[in-house]
Amino acid sequence: YEDVDAVWTDVNNDGNVDLVIASGGNEYYGNDEHLLPRVYLNDGNAHFKKLENAFQNLYYTFSCVVPYDFNGDGFIDLFLGGRAVPWEYGKTPHSYLLQNDGTGKFVDVTEKYAKELQQVGMVTQATWVDIDKDGYKDLVLCCEWGGICAFINDKGHFTEHRLTDKNGWWNFVLPVDVDNDGDVDLIAGNLGLNSRLKASSTEPVRLYYNDFDDNGKNEQVVSYYVEGKELPFANKDELQKQIPEIKKDFLYAGDFAKASIDKIFKKNKLKNAQLLTADYFANAVLINDGQLHFATKSLPWEAQLTSYRDAVVVNANNDNLPDILLVGNYYDNNIQMGRYDADFGTVLINKGHGNFTCETVNGLQIKGQVRHIRKIDLGKNGEAYVLARNNDSAMVIQQKRQR
Repeated sequence: YEDVDAVWTDVNNDGNVDLVIASGGNEYYGNDEHLLPRVYLNDGNAHFKKLENAFQNLYYTFSCVVPYDFNGDGFIDLFLGGRAVPWEYGKTPHSYLLQNDGTGKFVDVTEKYAKELQQVGMVTQATWVDIDKDGYKDLVLCCEWGGICAFINDKGHFTEHRLTDKNGWWNFVLPVDVDNDGDVDLIAGNLGLNSRLKASSTEPVRLYYNDFDDNGKNEQVVSYYVEGKELPFANKDELQKQIPEIKKDFLYAGDFAKASIDKIFKKNKLKNAQLLTADYFANAVLINDGQLHFATKSLPWEAQLTSYRDAVVVNANNDNLPDILLVGNYYDNNIQMGRYDADFGTVLINKGHGNFTCETVNGLQIKGQVRHIRKIDLGKNGEAYVLARNNDSAMVIQQKRQR
């Protein structure tokens, strides 16, 4: 298994905390059991046993599993965010709203209660929060090659509501009332602006997904704009490995480098391709006006130097405004993209009204590719933060008490 997310929650109401795990990766394809989520029941003595047939026919690469009793029957239900279709990146995966049958097994009720959720996109993260203040938690999620949206919970039935018109490579959303006006705002992590890829509404980054060489398998072609011309992001050597006819059409790399994308690929192939776009890469704060209208505002430039993957609320200066600790980085890019490794922990100091300044974490460097950060209560010793890092050990940091 390649496990991508896990939560502790009591799925069978026996008073013991059970373990739910979401799987992913591209190692497996089709209806392979390694792609299925799993439930491990706790017998009360910290002995865990896998619950067989807890999920039926959920064979995708998932990004997150998020528990909440959405129908109020007393049993924890789940949202499973679809990240990708194995071996078919670019194809829209399914996401699922799953209802607990009372024993810890889960039934797909997405079609019945949240139909729009099935094709919402490549979900990267999700959270339950009462964003419309009606007493029911709503599902807020973000997507790669997509936007940030809320599925508004009307007593167990869900309606999609877009929170921003910006399509990005969104990594996470953190609900927090940043301006202390009583409603839920959002801190959102994106690709950042320290990248070769630049995107705007007039010159977006695009992904074309189609069978460009008629071999029965779809390829992914990413494009971007340089001086007003749409070019493929991959170089000639990379593309011709997947699409051999490029080698015949362009004998010289110099000719390929000058060619726009519509000169490299047949126009009907581009026109008929599944198209994904991104027009906004800034890490951002989304300010709620109280009526579910959100203004998207870029964070300061110091918070644009890497791809942030998670954040947590901190009290950096003992005022009444929530400050934010951002964490991230991403190393596994090709040479053209380069490593995103420019951040060692950035604190957003809240100045009010959705405005922030940036400070580095004093006396500490948070190294590596941080994927998650969680606050833990140490009782009389205050609070600490646990950081999960990709291909590295977990890390614990603690803020010094302010006098």
